[in-house]
Amino acid sequence: MIIRNALAASAVALASVGGAHAANLVANGDFEAGNTGFSSDYTFTSNGGPAKTYTVTDNPRSFNGAFVSVGDHTTGNGLMFVGNGGENPGDIVWQSEVIAIQAGLDYFFEAFLLNAYPGSPPILSFTVSLDGGAEIALGTPTIPEGTGQWNGLSTTFNSGSATNAILFLRNAQTAFSGNDFALDDIFLGTRSIVNPGAGGVPEPAAWALMIGGFGLAGTTLRRRRAAGLA
Repeated sequence: MIIRNALAASAVALASVGGAHAANLVANGDFEAGNTGFSSDYTFTSNGGPAKTYTVTDNPRSFNGAFVSVGDHTTGNGLMFVGNGGENPGDIVWQSEVIAIQAGLDYFFEAFLLNAYPGSPPILSFTVSLDGGAEIALGTPTIPEGTGQWNGLSTTFNSGSATNAILFLRNAQTAFSGNDFALDDIFLGTRSIVNPGAGGVPEPAAWALMIGGFGLAGTTLRRRRAAGLA
């Protein structure tokens, strides 16, 4: 029983450290705090608007009566970013604040996106600036043309020697018609939320906890054998 408890304690400690990796480092990545924690080249408006405008709402249709009616990605009842896309490539749709990261780790920069109106689906390019340097292109994943379905988009980068990052989602759709979208659950962490199970190699602290647990179990076993116990 003592051995089982030692191993269980080690497993719980390791899971606890590993679980911390799945925490989202993006402030207000689910938009539940409203129009805060990020910046944009788009103009904020609560009553709909022309191209290159956005709002934070619980349903795209509340922004534009022609948009699809759908709940947010997080819970189905929360808030999301809804944009009327512009046709200028490179416009910043969403930009994070400065985020503290650890050096030498692989990070997932991810988001969930849906097409809010029939026609040209939105296309966003993912970039990151490390320690204030030039932006690094991470990819331009695309989504199907159908409307109203949340699609997970995932990119990765290694932090190298950097200890802070700024994330960017830039417009890559140049079509005037369509390019209307909802965006939710923007994420940065060392475990993917789009592809659960990806990443998450334990850091030294996690290995130390696990090895310590096994060491405790071994010591307990030796003591039981010396005492003549099974």
